Amino acid sequence: MASNNKGTNNTQSSDDEWIEDLIVSLFKAAGYLLWWAILFPAISIPIIACIAVAITHGVRPGLIAAAVVSIGYMAWAWLDHRSFHAWVTGPVRRRWLTWWRYTRSWNLVCALHGLTAKLGERTLTPALQSVQIGVRSDVLRLRVVTGQSLQDWHKQAEALAAAWRADRLTITAIAPGELRITLMRGDVLAEPIALPMPTPATIVDLTSVRVGIMESRSGWQLPLLGHHILVAGATGAGKGSVLWSLIAGIAPDLRTGQVRLCVIDPKGGMELGAGAPMFAVFTHDATDPTLELLRQLVKVMHTRANRLRGKTRLHTPTQAEPLFVVVIDEIAALTAYVTDRKVRTEIEQLLGLLLSQGRAVGISVVAAVQDPAKDTLPVRQLFTVRIGLRLTEATQTAMVLGQGARDAGAACDRISDATPGVGYMMVDGTGQPVRVRAFHVTDSDISNLAARFRLPCGANRTNQSNGERGDTDRGQR
Repeated sequence: MASNNKGTNNTQSSDDEWIEDLIVSLFKAAGYLLWWAILFPAISIPIIACIAVAITHGVRPGLIAAAVVSIGYMAWAWLDHRSFHAWVTGPVRRRWLTWWRYTRSWNLVCALHGLTAKLGERTLTPALQSVQIGVRSDVLRLRVVTGQSLQDWHKQAEALAAAWRADRLTITAIAPGELRITLMRGDVLAEPIALPMPTPATIVDLTSVRVGIMESRSGWQLPLLGHHILVAGATGAGKGSVLWSLIAGIAPDLRTGQVRLCVIDPKGGMELGAGAPMFAVFTHDATDPTLELLRQLVKVMHTRANRLRGKTRLHTPTQAEPLFVVVIDEIAALTAYVTDRKVRTEIEQLLGLLLSQGRAVGISVVAAVQDPAKDTLPVRQLFTVRIGLRLTEATQTAMVLGQGARDAGAACDRISDATPGVGYMMVDGTGQPVRVRAFHVTDSDISNLAARFRLPCGANRTNQSNGERGDTDRGQR
């Protein structure tokens, strides 16, 4: 008798558990349906409306309503694909890719890359807070496990990129304990970008000169006024593209006299000589003309500093007192390769003065270099804007962009030699390198620039007010 009661009790218990599981499953299913209905209202509202019509008026009216809605949605997709994608297919696609690429394997990926932690019997996993799916890039925001640092994630950057099938990956800290991971698929900078030829009416912003595009597809703007710019790259990396893009960007102000361009091309003038008609001063070696130019610029710097001291912290360029832009194609030819030690020492001293004191009084130095080593370019840390193009060694990235830049994604030594002009920019005061590509400037573009923005006759020698004299004859060749 007791055994019969026990069997009955077991059967009732099993039935009760089955019913409880069914009820829980139904509630979960209803919750998921409600959640998906909220996530995709452009899909859920028509479906709910058709079901409501079928319940209240019968199956046939419900099917007719569904057919009408389907035809309407097909017409919408055909007439305005962009809005249809934004409201209907886009949200579904983003949600699916979020789950497929990241959510479903998040715990596994973190564990395999050593980014989890143990607390007793518990395994602590970084919390994935949000995912933004883009056309060519995805952005993840996450909160790390207590005890982890940004460097822990940087060490796993390449492995994480491979796990998530990304071409490149950058990791940045956005708040204490929070990181942003940007994954790039494909390369928007793979193809050359033609130079947009300026006109005399083009407005120039010297604080933001456009010289190319960034990986975000927005314009790459170089701050010139109040800055010195260093461009480092191996042979064929595209240093000339950056220099010519900058010259093209300020060309309208060269014609008006708002900017005076002093060019030093120690390699015999082969790179920049074609633009000589636009230059206020042009020298092509490291002899007396170059030395005299630097001396005159230092005199202008001291004169302006004496006059502006206590009145302003940054010179405002005018036609009477222009911004002097000193472009040096291979600065190492002045700081390392000059055989006359006395001349080399004086050049280094003059460049050091211009780089340390010239920004505020309207003298900006733009220099290109192949080897950024300290013994080749001892003044490299005085440049406030540094651009690393393709470099031959991983250690050179740190020389140009600073410690930690390569961990943050600036792998200059891995830039393809098929993409000249591609590199990374770092501006003093910012902690994140930006991937960029300069415009592709052809010989025809340079000829057009030189013809369109040729300086007026006699503009190659300028006497500035208050004793300033910063230009020597452009005929020094």
